[in-house]
Amino acid sequence: MFYISQFIISFICAIGFGLVFQTPKKPMIISGLNAGIGWLIYKSVTIKTGSAYMGTFLSAFVIAFISEYCAKIFRYPAVIFIVPGIINLCPGEAIFNTMKYFINNESTLVLLTLFKAMALAGAIAFGILLSTSFSTNMKNFRRRSTKRTNYTNYFRRKK
Repeated sequence: MFYISQFIISFICAIGFGLVFQTPKKPMIISGLNAGIGWLIYKSVTIKTGSAYMGTFLSAFVIAFISEYCAKIFRYPAVIFIVPGIINLCPGEAIFNTMKYFINNESTLVLLTLFKAMALAGAIAFGILLSTSFSTNMKNFRRRSTKRTNYTNYFRRKK
């Protein structure tokens, strides 16, 4: 029941974010499903490993991978699927605590929470980057695989 409620809340959050930023209506449901799946991966990895960084990275990777696949199928840019899915993973609590400790002049806690916020944002960015480059490389590999193994034209002599 815990995971179902988390999935529904994440789905509604992604759809609400899509409505605020006026994304097209057709891919909005898929973006919400993508966000729900990403949040479930984040929660399960964080509970099993105890590392929010690993959970953030893996869920950002999966969200970006699903978004690239949906972008090819539905003929929309991948950003329309990535951004509503990633919005649930943004380190809002860490940024809020950084500002709170900064205002209260607690410099050691400012550095700790700033590091956490930057590391979580870096995990999101690295997950998206790795998934996008993996998707691009696979697309290019499919295109050029026949050219690389077809040596009949290379050894054929012109007369």
